Amino acid sequence: MAIQRDTLLRYPVPEIRQHYTAQQSAFYALSVGMGQDPLDTRQLDFVDPDRGQAQRVLPAMVLTLGYPGFWLSRDDTTADPTRLLHGAQSIEWHRPLPASADVVGRTRVLRLLDRGPGRHAMLESERQVVDAATGTPYSTLKQIHVLLGQGGFGGDNAPTPAPHALPDGKPDEVVEFHTRPEQALLYRLNGDFFALHSDPAIARKSGFPRPLLHGMCAAGVVTHAILRVLADYDPTRLRSMALRFSSPVWPGETLRTEIWRDGSFRALVPERNAVVIDNGLVRIGDAPPS
Repeated sequence: MAIQRDTLLRYPVPEIRQHYTAQQSAFYALSVGMGQDPLDTRQLDFVDPDRGQAQRVLPAMVLTLGYPGFWLSRDDTTADPTRLLHGAQSIEWHRPLPASADVVGRTRVLRLLDRGPGRHAMLESERQVVDAATGTPYSTLKQIHVLLGQGGFGGDNAPTPAPHALPDGKPDEVVEFHTRPEQALLYRLNGDFFALHSDPAIARKSGFPRPLLHGMCAAGVVTHAILRVLADYDPTRLRSMALRFSSPVWPGETLRTEIWRDGSFRALVPERNAVVIDNGLVRIGDAPPS
């Protein structure tokens, strides 16, 4: 089935109300690899809700909150989910996440670009995560999905902004974290159950030799590296982050995050010398946002 432009642009993505607990906040941090060093008490602040002090929340957890599931896989969207990649992601944090809360996620399609017959299409969507009782916003998330070879439906062919250019020269800091072979199976328990990350048959149907690590999981690992280097493990200092996914990550590989002091970053898998997250830019503040 070819993409139906108006159907996809106006698709009613369901609003999601979610209650999460301090234990779920700790599980999220564990699912992206925090706590691998049991002697690092800065990491324990995120993964142990019983330490007797205020629990910290990894800011990237907002990627999992109010998440409507992989709605593009539904038949009535008219998109083919076997020819789809998560291309880019941005987060703006309006206030720090509490260890537990009731939140609402509201997702909408912003635009749909058509690069022509036989070429790609791109869909940009936005999710607002707000406090369920007060409506106070926690974060605004935007993402771009690339619909591989699904162009030609007569959509807008407007240009997209150029990606952030990384500085010349070597990065100022490098952080390596090792993912685990079962990490995609752990991460999916945060609510992202797309079978590409668990079912070998679905992965092969999509052109991959085995299930992939979630791009959102890789983004969480990179957020940990940034938090360590640029914010001294203070999650209240992160203001915004944008990145582009450039290559898949297989569970069990190493993620090497290269960071520049101006907030630029990228991530590589050294086993394959492959850049997997590129053109990254994070903005760090000195105090919690008001």
